[in-house]
Amino acid sequence: MTDLFTPARAVAAIKFKWQKEVDAKTYDYFVPHGLELAPGDKVIVETKRGETEVEVVAIKTESAMAEKTILRRADPAPAPAPAEPEAPANDWNF
Repeated sequence: MTDLFTPARAVAAIKFKWQKEVDAKTYDYFVPHGLELAPGDKVIVETKRGETEVEVVAIKTESAMAEKTILRRADPAPAPAPAEPEAPANDWNF
């Protein structure tokens, strides 16, 4: 049963580095609240052999297979676009 006041947790389908492109199997991990991810992002997850870097291949709204949560982003978060410099006020001081 879900709580109506608790927001749903997003799920990231990830692919391990050792998987070949023809291997379509992905593994689902919960996305921590507040972490914005998109396909292609690199994240760190816990495995039987310790922490490892993986690639996000899809974001889902739910999964029956997700059990663990992504630990953190592996690549730096995208930097916000630099602000445009303010145009100087008309300075008629010659």
